[in-house]
Amino acid sequence: MLALAFYMLAGTILAPFHGDESTLVFMSRDYAYQFIQRDYSQIAYSPTPTSPTEQELRLLNGTVPKLLIGLSWHLGGYSITDLNEQWDWGASWDYNQQNGHAPSEAILLLARLPSVLLLMAGVPLMFALGWAGGGWWAAYAASLYYALSPGLLLNGRRGMMEGSLMFFSLLLVLAGVWLLQRPSLARALLVGLAAGFALASKHSALFTVGAIFGAALLRLVIQSLRGRDDFSEVDYTIFPYLAIAAVLAAGVFYLLNPAWWGAPLDRLQTVAGLRQNLLKIQTDVFGSYPDFGAKLEGFWRQVFIAQPQYFEVVGWDAYISDPIIRYEASGWSGVSVGGSPVGAFVLCGMIALGGWGLWRGVGSTQGGARWALGVWVLAMLGAVALVTPLEWQRYYLPAYPAVGVLAGVGVAWAVNRISAAWRSRRSV
Repeated sequence: MLALAFYMLAGTILAPFHGDESTLVFMSRDYAYQFIQRDYSQIAYSPTPTSPTEQELRLLNGTVPKLLIGLSWHLGGYSITDLNEQWDWGASWDYNQQNGHAPSEAILLLARLPSVLLLMAGVPLMFALGWAGGGWWAAYAASLYYALSPGLLLNGRRGMMEGSLMFFSLLLVLAGVWLLQRPSLARALLVGLAAGFALASKHSALFTVGAIFGAALLRLVIQSLRGRDDFSEVDYTIFPYLAIAAVLAAGVFYLLNPAWWGAPLDRLQTVAGLRQNLLKIQTDVFGSYPDFGAKLEGFWRQVFIAQPQYFEVVGWDAYISDPIIRYEASGWSGVSVGGSPVGAFVLCGMIALGGWGLWRGVGSTQGGARWALGVWVLAMLGAVALVTPLEWQRYYLPAYPAVGVLAGVGVAWAVNRISAAWRSRRSV
């Protein structure tokens, strides 16, 4: 795990630049408003804000990544005056570079450190999830897939939201596994904290939160139906624990989002409207999937073949082609397990074996783990396949850990079957 974590860190400085990194650095001035200037009026919601751009970005994006970026440059000896302006996607690369819309190299590296450190911290979490699903072989395979995945490496090494999203989402899934295995107050509190921080990292974590809470409730319903003649066999103590976790998650999210203070329901409606408008702009400019078949093809390319997508805007290859070449030649860019249509079919085969192994139980896999992992995997694959409106790899990343864990369980199932067959043959 230490070797894999070092591998993830090593390529950070070489990762090709993305314009959204400028925007996250720009947004990190909220850290200065809140913790240096201690002026909450600058981050509170206002119908007539001083900076409409800052307020819109504050509502649309997670707070955890920008606060960690702010802490990073603050500890590095920089101040708010050293920060760049927001990246202007309507202007040229040269305009942004020459007019203060791009961060300095030092600020950019400091902005990347929180994301990649949290991405690295996801390695032991993937190991634990693999262990819960299928034992040693699943643990090694899952963490290896996670640490070498080019898409996760590229986006997690950038100063954006993906590193914190991955870490807190995986922590939530692991806490959910533990809670379903043996409910307790400590485990419920961990679920609530992880869920709150995941949602405050990126709003798309809502799918993971829904999967874990849904898995607990669905398992309870199934147990109740099976034991309808003797409800004493059903453990209903998880209900209060789920309630505590839900309240804590909402509280953590609320605490980390000062722009929501005072009128959270109004802010929820505002955010929904802003997100719908942003989605319309993105699909109008970049084009959405024309039909369901095209959406499935995009899902296949971005999740199973999964070659790294360095940029989304046509023409960016003219500006970052040299960094891409250096990054890929460095040996730190990762290895796509799929990588090609043939490799993708092999990966799907391991996933199918993993699904069967999770259903049947590999080794000593417990029921709680099977429920939490199974519902989470289905939710992640279903959500990114059906909800993602356009082929941007970043939007597919939440499915990658689910693929890694399920494929790892498939590896464990295959190894166990081969070992059993070998022992049987030698005993004859």
